[in-house]
Amino acid sequence: MSNETKISPAFEPFLAHSRPNDKRDAIVIYHAPPPEGPRVRGRIRALRQRLKAAEEHAAAQRVVQEKLFEDYRKASSKALPGKQQLAVSSIGENKMPVANVEVTPKTLPALAEQPNVVAILPNQRIHLIKPKEVDYARLQSQENRDGLTWGLKQLGIPELWKNTKGKDINVGVLDTGVHGEHPALAGRVKDFVVIDPLGRRITTNDSATFDADQHGTHVCGTIAGGKTDGGVAIGVAPEANLLVAGVLVGNATLRTLFEGLSWAVEKGADIISMSLGFSYYEPLFANVFDMLTEQYGILPVAAIGNENYGNSSSPGNAVSALSVGAVEKVGPGVEVAFFSSGASLVFPDAASINLVTKPDVVAPGVQVYSCIPPTERPDDKYTFAYFDGTSMATPHVAGVAALLMAARPEAQVADIVKALKDTAKHPAGKEQRPDNRWGYGLIQPAKALHALG
Repeated sequence: MSNETKISPAFEPFLAHSRPNDKRDAIVIYHAPPPEGPRVRGRIRALRQRLKAAEEHAAAQRVVQEKLFEDYRKASSKALPGKQQLAVSSIGENKMPVANVEVTPKTLPALAEQPNVVAILPNQRIHLIKPKEVDYARLQSQENRDGLTWGLKQLGIPELWKNTKGKDINVGVLDTGVHGEHPALAGRVKDFVVIDPLGRRITTNDSATFDADQHGTHVCGTIAGGKTDGGVAIGVAPEANLLVAGVLVGNATLRTLFEGLSWAVEKGADIISMSLGFSYYEPLFANVFDMLTEQYGILPVAAIGNENYGNSSSPGNAVSALSVGAVEKVGPGVEVAFFSSGASLVFPDAASINLVTKPDVVAPGVQVYSCIPPTERPDDKYTFAYFDGTSMATPHVAGVAALLMAARPEAQVADIVKALKDTAKHPAGKEQRPDNRWGYGLIQPAKALHALG
């Protein structure tokens, strides 16, 4: 990999109006050799074993990071006036080989020259992939009769509940937080943290939770919620554990996202659900998903965005992401929602992959009923609501992945992704897959479970 390809193309607009010595924050991903002994690959089912492996990786990564910091300081000091020092800091507890580093237009090449550096990304703003609240009157009576949301019915989730409801699977949710006291989430939120805009972790002594919006609570309900007062099941994997990081609080950036990712790794997440994004294509983010999958056995699931056809959001459009688009119920079937993003990204100069087609799969994402923090309105207080968005489709896929992991604990992350893609239903048939509307198609959880053996 050349030094130029280590630097994100997003630095060009990021530094466009910077003077030569202006300091900007960047995220650096570096390579650290695995600790001695066999490399841990795939998904480790024993949580204690996974956390032990993460500690071993952290020890090896800490040595590499300290050398990287020292060498970068020496190299950059030659380019800065007056012996200025650039700030460098770890992200999390070194469980992931990533760090926060100050750069200037002059020192960025010096950072890329460090032999262990894999990728350098600007610390860009990230944002919520915002849902829309919709009229639910027409759908509510049918869901009350069915005893479950239309999304759970469409995906045939009760069939999988005969095998498992996701017990002991840890789903990390990086979002606006969660109102963990909601009755539909009773006992499901196993750990919680808020990441502030400076990347600091904020916890409470009494394990209190907080949602800066309604979004995170709604997403958590679709992943692992129980039932409404009227007996309507809302959660795909109602016995899964939720590890919730509020990373979308205030002016969130990639630093807060990486801090949340690191926290989820430290807490033993099996799956990480991300209904968030930033508005440019970041090819180097694929390194992050490869790391999560191959080094830690974690499945990252990301929304593709609500920017309509011909667009996409990072990190969902990274080549190694399991990205999710949204479908809506139309008559007896489903169609891809008009707002659901999708695009084919062409890179003729790429060394290996020169075409990325997203999303990978689609799932119910329109008129999705789930829990929200108590919300006062003139007519009543509401604790459930219908939302639209690929943000609502993503937790359906994360929840299904939890069911598959619980039912087939020996399956690797790659096996689960392959089963979801291979068994997905595309209206034009398998020969048209993947395209940039349906991806491989609408997930079919029962068939995916059967494909796993």
